[in-house]
Amino acid sequence: MPPPARKLVVTGATGKQGGALIRALLAQQQPTQPFAIYALTRDKPSRSAQALAAEPNVHVIQGDFADPEAVFRQLGGKPWGLFSVTMPMDARREEREGKGMVRAACEAGVEHIVFTATERGGQTKSDTTPTSVPHFRSKYNIEREIQARSKASPQQVTWTFLRPVAFFENLSDNFFGRGYVAMWRLNGLDRPLQQVSTTDIGLIAADAFLHADSEEYRNKAISLAGDELSPNDAARIFKEVTGQELPYTYPVVGRLLRWVAKEQLGLMFDWFVTDDFGVDVKALRKRYPFMQDFRTWLAEESAWKKA
Repeated sequence: MPPPARKLVVTGATGKQGGALIRALLAQQQPTQPFAIYALTRDKPSRSAQALAAEPNVHVIQGDFADPEAVFRQLGGKPWGLFSVTMPMDARREEREGKGMVRAACEAGVEHIVFTATERGGQTKSDTTPTSVPHFRSKYNIEREIQARSKASPQQVTWTFLRPVAFFENLSDNFFGRGYVAMWRLNGLDRPLQQVSTTDIGLIAADAFLHADSEEYRNKAISLAGDELSPNDAARIFKEVTGQELPYTYPVVGRLLRWVAKEQLGLMFDWFVTDDFGVDVKALRKRYPFMQDFRTWLAEESAWKKA
């Protein structure tokens, strides 16, 4: 008789990271370690939520970080795992609600938490430095909350922190995507920036749940980057792969975005110059050979992917 399914709550289920995790779990589930996936969404009747509900072992539940206790009441039993990805637009709210979700999960009996935070300058700095960027600092404080709750919980909750760098998916042929590249270019056309695919974050998160008790993932933090390239590198590769010019807008728009959204964007792009990410990309790609570089992501995952 197979063991009972482990109840796994996935926040941001219709977003990029949560969706990537669910796809990876559905592709990788082991017969001896099945999950009952509870996909959290603010809008259960939405087309994307209903598409998830049609998948095997996926149960769509409605709720959000504002009332985390209500999320876990919908499970009809004790949760085994939580995948938590928080929204960075308001750092104070992100920290408050992120900590609230952790508290509610631990009180409900969760056993393993995978939290996607952010890379903060290499392993040592990421472990000890909140940084000057508000939404980096909020994630650092949520990490500390998870560690404290882990030690205090009767079930000795275990955790895995995934610390991604900038996302390839920030590049898109719309206003935000063009503005993102404009802001990036202002830091210097030859200054590299580490980036990663959200698909790869999902794959590694799935592996962390499937092997939660392993030395590789149990109470470990992993910084994630698939490539390191400058705006000039990106423009060259983009041209080679798509035959088009890398889309971006006027520098004045980039400056305006960094000024208007200083808390979310301006301070972060300044930090890229003064501090920056610190992932050993070559070593990480040896550990996870499937991780995509920019060229692969463009050809296989992006809006410009080849048919």
